[in-house]
Amino acid sequence: MLFSSTNLQLDIGHRTDVGRKRDQNEDCLGIYRPDRSEEVARRGTLLVVADGMGGYAAGEIASRASVETVIGAYYGDLSGGVEETLVRALRLANDRVREEANRDAARTGMGSTIVVAAIRGSDLVAANVGDARAYLVRHGRTTQISHDHSWVAEMVAEGQITLDEARYHPMRHVVTRSLGGTPEVNVELYPRIRLQESDVAILCSDGLWGAVSPEKIAQDVQSKSAQAAADMLVAAANEAGGPDNITAVVCRVLAMSVRDAARTRRQDALQLQDTQPLTHIESQSSSARGGRD
Repeated sequence: MLFSSTNLQLDIGHRTDVGRKRDQNEDCLGIYRPDRSEEVARRGTLLVVADGMGGYAAGEIASRASVETVIGAYYGDLSGGVEETLVRALRLANDRVREEANRDAARTGMGSTIVVAAIRGSDLVAANVGDARAYLVRHGRTTQISHDHSWVAEMVAEGQITLDEARYHPMRHVVTRSLGGTPEVNVELYPRIRLQESDVAILCSDGLWGAVSPEKIAQDVQSKSAQAAADMLVAAANEAGGPDNITAVVCRVLAMSVRDAARTRRQDALQLQDTQPLTHIESQSSSARGGRD
């Protein structure tokens, strides 16, 4: 998918897959780009990845409801800037998941992790709840933009276990935040990143990052179309065993205005140290192969 604006041109690819161990894919992804220039200027392009939890079918309902609600709420809210609107949209998604769970006793406890990125002009703003991740690949180096809200991430932060131990820890999939988990959700919002030409932003579920290293991610997105990169990342996760559902949204910056490119170069080091209407929502129903509850 190619999109142009006065600031930059984006190439966006996406793939979701059930993996090799699950019977159901409870991941969902969403991409939205308005067709009206004034809406693009106000809200930009939105990318979303959600990973459902809660037993057979319930996780799929939670992740899809999360994606649909975030997109609708983000573009339907005309007040405030990008950051405030993203946070409000995620909080509304939390309410929606809880409402859906209350409709059926079989859905009790269902929820979803989620990561979102809004690209407006040449800025990227990300937010997440749970352990779905956002990365930026720049100059062949992968930087994790988001933080994991998980038990092992907290243990690493406190120095109780190492990063290597966290990767294989039996509790590595235990999240400490999710949409639907509590009446009030704590959304983490990250500082704006000024994009530059050849940057690649990646949103993914833990089925991808748990199986594919940051170095491999950088290697697989180099010199490829966004769709080819998304396909290759999912294939790499399956080759590594595909123990969970796998979802990737890949967004490459093809070109940007001379003014924005110069401004980005000035801010580059600091930014990375800190860390048609088109609507596409995709999930994948049950498969003969297996997809995280």
